[in-house]
Amino acid sequence: MKNSVFHFIGDFSSQLEELALRVEALLWDQPQAAMTQARLFGELLVNMIFEQENMSEVYPLKLVEKINRLYRHDVIQDDMYKKLEFLRKNGNIASHQVLEMDQEVAKEAHRILFELGVWYSEVYVSHTFSAPRYELPSKQNQDLDAMKQWMDAYIKETQARISEIEEQLHQLKEEKKQHPVVKEKRISTEKRAENRIVPLERFQLTFENANFTYRNLSKKAAEFQFENFKTGYVYLLDNVTPTIVIHPWLVEQAKLFEEVEIKPTRSTALRKFPRPEENGQLKSNYGYPFTFQTKGELEVLLQRIAEEFESKYMIK
Repeated sequence: MKNSVFHFIGDFSSQLEELALRVEALLWDQPQAAMTQARLFGELLVNMIFEQENMSEVYPLKLVEKINRLYRHDVIQDDMYKKLEFLRKNGNIASHQVLEMDQEVAKEAHRILFELGVWYSEVYVSHTFSAPRYELPSKQNQDLDAMKQWMDAYIKETQARISEIEEQLHQLKEEKKQHPVVKEKRISTEKRAENRIVPLERFQLTFENANFTYRNLSKKAAEFQFENFKTGYVYLLDNVTPTIVIHPWLVEQAKLFEEVEIKPTRSTALRKFPRPEENGQLKSNYGYPFTFQTKGELEVLLQRIAEEFESKYMIK
């Protein structure tokens, strides 16, 4: 791009210069695309700093982890940290959002690229480096030929990657023909269900600590009761994700957990729960399921249920 403020960057990295020129070419008409290129600039610059500082990676680090590491080791200070994080966060937003990015964000990114380039030149290239004066390119002076040249190169590069993927797929197909994999016998859904067990041993103590007494165990559910409340029954299911089912009264009458939209579940294992009648026929017992991941989450669920019972003098 003619008379670009970024040309000094080419003295130490042609790749960084190319990314900066892309940002400049896309700045006015495609600010969202410009922001994604700005993020790539920040990522490449961080990698270059890592090389300069001989900071090896024991395992691959994400960009945010690399930036944090540079800051913790005093390689960059507050202002450089903020600039790199601005590019990373807004670049991520630009890559995933549907709505067009604000023009001012892209313009700020353009200025940040310049300042990062100057910082790198002064620290790692030459202590006598003299930075050019920063200027935001005017829309009228935008080099459309440069943008077209970049777009043509981008399309060519994309087509090359597609061809490479197709070639890899072809090779995989040939390997499959020459070395067929012996397929393992799949276990049916019914068989997997038979092999599941209620995680009673894992969670029984949590129920007991919350004053829920163990009452019964079937193939599909463990039954607990809070004190002597008729509606105080809770069932721990054999689901893949740990699940408890609570009495319909708690949801439909007491309005417990009304902030959560949940559909009822039916099972004969919920033996102390009501059986609704539909078209003159009794259906299976039903209740409202809630999933959890840890004992701590289960404890919170049980505590809310217990508090509801304790706030009532009598539950019929």
